[in-house]
Amino acid sequence: MANYAILRIEKRKAASVTPINNHHERLKEKYKSNEDIDPERTHLNYHLVEPEGKYREKALERIEEVGAKRRKDSVVLQDVLITASPDWIDAKSYEEQVEYFDHAFNFISDRYGRENILSAVVHMDEAHPHMHLVFVPITPEGKLSSKTLMGGPKGMEKLQDDFHEHMVKKYPDLTRGISKKITKRRHISSQMYKQAAALYEHYDQILDAINAIGMIGNAKAKEDAIELLGRYAPDLAKVKEQLNSTQKYIEVLEGRLSYSDSVIQGKNAELDAKDLALYEERSKVMQLEYKQKKLIQLLEKIPPEMRDELLNGKKPKERDVR
Repeated sequence: MANYAILRIEKRKAASVTPINNHHERLKEKYKSNEDIDPERTHLNYHLVEPEGKYREKALERIEEVGAKRRKDSVVLQDVLITASPDWIDAKSYEEQVEYFDHAFNFISDRYGRENILSAVVHMDEAHPHMHLVFVPITPEGKLSSKTLMGGPKGMEKLQDDFHEHMVKKYPDLTRGISKKITKRRHISSQMYKQAAALYEHYDQILDAINAIGMIGNAKAKEDAIELLGRYAPDLAKVKEQLNSTQKYIEVLEGRLSYSDSVIQGKNAELDAKDLALYEERSKVMQLEYKQKKLIQLLEKIPPEMRDELLNGKKPKERDVR
């Protein structure tokens, strides 16, 4: 399974800043009773940038400081979440995790300006370590503009590319998260499911035929077995070609699940409809992968010379079937 360096970023208008302030900084009493928070590990949480006040107040101060204009509906904060695939980040020591978040922080700081970052806090007391970082979207020209700074879909794509490039220099075993454009395009055709299911129904019959070709005597049984294998071998070969696509799609789904809130927040987080759909899709595709692998094993049980002749539409030579 691929491991991903994960960066998510969302826009926050002034009205939505207080709730994230409360969560990131643990300002409400309710967070102490949250089942997804382990109070015995809360002391391990730490700041790379400690806020000097409430997010909303400090964001407005920063906007005023640079002389930027603000509309009522302006985005005043970019809310960043940074983590990595759960199995990968969980396997690191505390010191290694600290080093990982330091490296990721430097990327955001260099790109958007340390002076615009209001807070960067690492939570070690939830299901998986992650960092929340908020910054005011001030452009190099001193304007408040999330749209200009982030650059729309193409800009977000470049952000992910650049983040991966930065992280992989230190952590070469991390994989670039798969682009949304690719995840939307990639799918498994219904024909592929149908073909695997139809072949799998004949699994025992094909296996019996493979065993029959090695029997001593009973030429008629061998002839029937070869005829049956001649019908199914080309389709089995197609399944072998399709397995790679199936496994790549599983990687896509694993990557998307790594980014889901329910995975990051932990076992008690509610699965939304999107996450449920991803889990169901992954389960369906993994069942397809299982069938494909079993069918490929059948193909590989056929003696190589005979298999080649069957795939080329030729009747195997007599010496192959005795």
